[in-house]
Amino acid sequence: MPVAPFPRLQSDLNLGIQQQMIDANRREYGLQYDALTFANPAQLAAATAERKELLLWLGQRAAFGYAGSKLDCNGLSPGCRSCGAGGWSCLFINGRCNGRCFYCPTAQDDDGPPVTNGLAFGNPEEYAAYVAALGFSGVSISGGEPLMTPDLTLAYLRAVRTRCGDHIHLWLYTNGTLLTADLCSRLRDAGLNEIRFDLGAVRYNLKKLRLAVGCIPTVTVEIPAVPEDEGLLRLKMVEMAASGVTHLNLHQMRLTPYNLGPLTERGYIFLHGEKVTLLQSELCALRSVRFGLEQGIPLPVNYCSFPYKRRFQHAAARRRAALTVCLPGEVVTEPGYLRTLSATGLRYCEAVLLQNPSYHHPFEKIVLETGRALYMERRPLTAELELTQAERTDLEAGQPPERVARFERIESGLAEYF
Repeated sequence: MPVAPFPRLQSDLNLGIQQQMIDANRREYGLQYDALTFANPAQLAAATAERKELLLWLGQRAAFGYAGSKLDCNGLSPGCRSCGAGGWSCLFINGRCNGRCFYCPTAQDDDGPPVTNGLAFGNPEEYAAYVAALGFSGVSISGGEPLMTPDLTLAYLRAVRTRCGDHIHLWLYTNGTLLTADLCSRLRDAGLNEIRFDLGAVRYNLKKLRLAVGCIPTVTVEIPAVPEDEGLLRLKMVEMAASGVTHLNLHQMRLTPYNLGPLTERGYIFLHGEKVTLLQSELCALRSVRFGLEQGIPLPVNYCSFPYKRRFQHAAARRRAALTVCLPGEVVTEPGYLRTLSATGLRYCEAVLLQNPSYHHPFEKIVLETGRALYMERRPLTAELELTQAERTDLEAGQPPERVARFERIESGLAEYF
């Protein structure tokens, strides 16, 4: 039976790390930082106690995966499995949306070309060649709202399906407002395997979603866990299952400069961390997973925490890049860094794929089959570190010294509340 992860106990070491995060959060939000309401000690204690109880219950009934940062991993959608395996490429087909979701973390005013991981692909065949060259197992089309530019979306879906064949899983994110039966059929014919609806944009109305059931093989609902909608979400979980929805993904809400106004106006309580997140959102998501299991609702519910996204999605991008430039004798670590262990010491590098080289670090040119050139740059992260014999022995035995653990292991558990 999977064991539930628990928040780590504070130590002098992570108190220092926490202060670094707080300082970084303050820098990100500048003068607006003082308008944010962060959890006080009593609220932190109450939330920690509730989460502990929830995790104890879920630990006997749900599957925790990805170092305890995602649950319930029983019944993940095919797209989520591709993401978890590190094989996912997300293409932002456009940067504009017709929705006005208060929680949206981005500006939605970009008229640039389709982009993924900072790489622009104005040509569908070039993007398909990139997907093939990097060995992705799954591709998603996101935005903006992809159905605002349906012909562009269809062109990229067809190009990837034609170049990469049936082994690749294709999915699309949409608020569903522009979906029609005809467009649904065209998406299916272009090779779409899965469609994900953000029902928060339509107040959980399933009308347009039902057009996809029986047409697109996998129909998923993917929404942030909005605290004040928890009661409505419970009712809709039953309706989703009855309507043919196959998966429900709940995300932890996070604060960005773009949604700061609407989120602060709602009186939410925030948490410090690698980024500022919403305390009530995680508890809402965990309670919703528990509710689905308690009620026996035939709808797999997956809580996708911010630590999962931060740790595993970033690690996947680093690892994919690192494997393309890994030299004999080097090791690609679990978080995706290049480790070089020599007789004189230890050092770590990060491989980054770029449109153009910075010329600040060594790089290799990668030419796609279409002739498009990309550049893989090796960026040093540490100077050469001297190791004691005991540290060297431990590292070779898979027990890295604490001072380099962040380069060797993905951190486990959900984020600590502070």
